[in-house]
Amino acid sequence: MKRYKLIINPFAELDLQTTKEWYDLQREGLSDELITEIDKTLNRIKENPLQFRYIKKKIRMAIINRFPFGIFYYVKGEVINVFAIFHFSRNPKIWKKRI
Repeated sequence: MKRYKLIINPFAELDLQTTKEWYDLQREGLSDELITEIDKTLNRIKENPLQFRYIKKKIRMAIINRFPFGIFYYVKGEVINVFAIFHFSRNPKIWKKRI
C-alpha cells in the first residue's frame, strides 16, 4: 500500500481557522464537531486520495459529513496538497485562484 504525505497549505489553514471561529459563535461545541468531521475526512483522503472524484483537471474534492464543506486537494507523487477547506456557498473563483 502506498504511503501518502498530507500537506495542508496556509490558505486551507486560514479557511479552517475562520470556519472554526464562526462555528464557535453559533453553538458551544459545534466547532469541535466540525473539526472531528474534517479530521475523519482528511484521514480518508490520506488512506486513499484517489477515491474522491475529480472536479477540475487534477483537482479532487472530498465532501465533509454533516457540514456543507468540501476539502479540495491534488495529488503529486506521494504528496497530497490540501489547498482549500471551503463552504459550498462561497464563490468557487476563490479556491480556483489558489491552484
